[in-house]
Amino acid sequence: MLTPRLTTYPACATVTALLIDIDCRLTELARTLYNNIIYSLNQPIPAEAIMDLLNYKRILTYKFCNSDYAPCFTVEMIASRVKLLKYK
Repeated sequence: MLTPRLTTYPACATVTALLIDIDCRLTELARTLYNNIIYSLNQPIPAEAIMDLLNYKRILTYKFCNSDYAPCFTVEMIASRVKLLKYK
């Protein structure tokens, strides 16, 4: 039986890498939404995931400029939520 190997990659928890991941996911969702409108594909679009990603992008942008913004939430905590939303 195959077992997954978990590794910790230190560069994936940086703010700039997370912002790039969020932008890529938002681009994919926007492209799907555009194709739904133009071609009437009727594919499901997770609107809640879009709103959550936009909120996390705002928080990470503020944390990038000011590291003392929202000190009770660390970048690692936000990274775990972004990684979950990336595949939702």
